[in-house]
Amino acid sequence: MDITEKQFLSITREDSLDLIQKYVEEHIELDTFDKKDISSEMFRLFFNVIELGKEIRSSLKDQDYQNTELKIADIFLVLISICNNLNINLFSALQEKENVLNGKVAKWF
Repeated sequence: MDITEKQFLSITREDSLDLIQKYVEEHIELDTFDKKDISSEMFRLFFNVIELGKEIRSSLKDQDYQNTELKIADIFLVLISICNNLNINLFSALQEKENVLNGKVAKWF
């Protein structure tokens, strides 16, 4: 399925990402994330990426992706927390990346 730039931008609606970022900001547990220590969040991100790699290898054998989904959600939450701490609007960053790539989102990979 080919997705056009307009479709991509309508899928990643600003309000949905903004709401997710606000939700994480409001519900973040201070004992889980140190809001001022980006280096600990970066460590958490690296750790979760390693865990995701292990989980994917295991999931491919079992064809069970439930734990993989949870690991991806962990990474997404850490990324949002990093964005929040750096005052980065995730939607704006995606939009800017799309502009830089001139609609060639596939080049991200």
